[in-house]
Amino acid sequence: MEIPKFLIERYQFWKENTFKDYKDIYQQASKTRQKPIAMIITCCDSRILENTIFGGSVGDYFIHRNIANIVPSINDKSQNIQTLSAIEYALKVLKIRNLIILGHSNCGGVEYSYKTLDKKNVNDFEYINQWVSCLQKSYKNIPNDFSESEKITFFEQENIKQSIKNLSEYDFVNKLINENKLNVIGLWYQINSGLIKFLDKNNSFIDLD
Repeated sequence: MEIPKFLIERYQFWKENTFKDYKDIYQQASKTRQKPIAMIITCCDSRILENTIFGGSVGDYFIHRNIANIVPSINDKSQNIQTLSAIEYALKVLKIRNLIILGHSNCGGVEYSYKTLDKKNVNDFEYINQWVSCLQKSYKNIPNDFSESEKITFFEQENIKQSIKNLSEYDFVNKLINENKLNVIGLWYQINSGLIKFLDKNNSFIDLD
C-alpha cells in the first residue's frame, strides 16, 4: 500500500511550520500526562473541526467521534462500547470536569436516521442501521407540522438533548453530575454560518454570543 501524495505533502508542511512553531508545547506534552480541559463528543463528519472552532491547542480537548454524536442509552450500551469506554476513561482516569456533546447542522447520520425511521430510505447497511436505531426516542419527539428540513434540524438538536439524558443513566456519570464534579454541555453548530447554539437551563437551544 502506498501513502497518498497529499498526506506526505501536508505532513511535511505541518512538520516544517506548525510543529516547529509549537515545538516547546509538544516537548512538554510528551513529558507529562494529558490534562484536557474538556471532553468533546462529536460527529465523524469531516466538516466539524472542533479544535479550530474552540481554539484548541495540544492537550486541550479529549475528542471522541461517532456517527451523529450519539451517547447510547444504557439499554443500548452494547451498540457502541467504544463511546462508553471513552467517557469512562475521560471521567475516571483523566478526571475531566466538562463534557460537551457537539451536534451540527446538515448531519448526514441524523438525516439518514430520519429517512430510515420514516421508512423513506432503508439501505442494506448492517452496522449503520443498527447504530442509528439508537435515535428512535428522539425521532418520536419530532413535531408533525414542521417542514422536512425543520424536522431534521429539530431531530439534530433533540438528539443532543437525548444524549445528555442518556448520560445520566450511567451511575458513574450521574454521581459526578450530582456532586457538581461534572458539567455537561449541549451545543449545536451551524456549518454555513458558524453559529453555535447551546442548551440552556430551560432545555432550549439559544445562540451563543
